[in-house]
Amino acid sequence: MIYEKSNLKVISDFEVRQIQKNEYDLDLIIPINFSCVNLYLCNPPKYMVSRVQFPSVKSILIRFCTIEDNNICTVHFLNDSGIHSTMANFEMDYKETYIEVRAREFFVDMKVSGKESSPSKKFTIR
Repeated sequence: MIYEKSNLKVISDFEVRQIQKNEYDLDLIIPINFSCVNLYLCNPPKYMVSRVQFPSVKSILIRFCTIEDNNICTVHFLNDSGIHSTMANFEMDYKETYIEVRAREFFVDMKVSGKESSPSKKFTIR
């Protein structure tokens, strides 16, 4: 599934549900059924060897705003229903990036990449 709105692009092997919070704010919920998430970042610091891992994630929530020139979203990893069950979150500027969420046999890969690189079914890990 590919979701695109207001410069935000999400490519997912899972369903992406959109929930309208108010006139400008949207939440995207990606249920992943208590999977382990491996998060790969575009241009990570040199001291990071490969990934950040989040165990037992029920769903990924992406909160973003549709106001023009506001390209900041918050990505939450939830261990239950609702934003108050966030185990970790981070903000990102999505104007020049996209998010991929891919199902693997025993885990989920999530990659934040620059829009100039092409999405693929297989991530290249250094």
